[in-house]
Formats: sequence, structure tokens, C-alpha cells
Amino acid sequence: MPDLTKHEILLKDLESITSQVSILKHNYRDSVTRIKELEDMLSSYTKENLALQQKVENLENELKIFQDDSENGVINSLNLKERETLKVKLKDLISRIDYHLSVDK
Repeated sequence: MPDLTKHEILLKDLESITSQVSILKHNYRDSVTRIKELEDMLSSYTKENLALQQKVENLENELKIFQDDSENGVINSLNLKERETLKVKLKDLISRIDYHLSVDK
């Protein structure tokens, strides 16, 4: 009879171990699936990050080109009529400044 109890105890222990292995196996599969999902997300975010970095670089280049153009070509970018209008306004301002300077003397 004592042997039967030992046998029953061993069977219960074996069932418990089998149950724990089954749970661990399920947890492992869940973990592998989750890791795969996270790796896919990481890959997607990495690609998106590279694309955004490229956009930022392109925008910075465009900004630099725009700044260079605006510094060097503001007057050159005006059409003929706008240039003439600007010349007239500048001449008018110069004459006003000359007038005020001559009155103060």
C-alpha cells in the first residue's frame, strides 16, 4: 500500500510538471509572437524614421538654397516694373533725407 501512495504522488507530480511545461510552452509561444510583432514594429519605425530624416535633410537643403537665393537675389527676383518702382521710392527717400539734412544746417 505505501508503494501505491508513492506511485500516486509521483503521478500527481508528473501531472503537475506536465501542466507547468504546457503553461511555459504557451508562454514561450506568446513571447515569441510578441517579439516578432515588436521586431516588425521596430523595422517599420526605423524605415519611417529614415524617411523622416531624409525629409528633414531635403527641407534643410531647400531652406539653405532659399536663404542663399533671398540674400543674393532679392532685387534680381523683381520684375522690371517692380525694379523701377523700387528705384523711384529709393530716389524719393534719398531726396527727403537730403532735404532734412540741408534744413538742419
